Amino acid sequence: MQEQIIVMISEIKDDAELANSLNEHSNIMEDGGLDSLQLITFVLKVEERFGIEIDFEQFDFNLMESVTTFCNYITELQKTASV
Repeated sequence: MQEQIIVMISEIKDDAELANSLNEHSNIMEDGGLDSLQLITFVLKVEERFGIEIDFEQFDFNLMESVTTFCNYITELQKTASV
């Protein structure tokens, strides 16, 4: 999942080199360099790819502190969605 997230960020930024520089510890906003429009695009892609729904108004941006933290959040949403 982490690799998929990194590829998504790279695709949104249209920067293939970004996929090589990001890792599981990378901050999605700071290291990924997403602006507000790119962030919305990213969230929509994550929702579609992983079959989840992220409530953007309730979203805790601290979850973007690392790719691993965000992936853990997605996994929890998937568990909740399947119950």
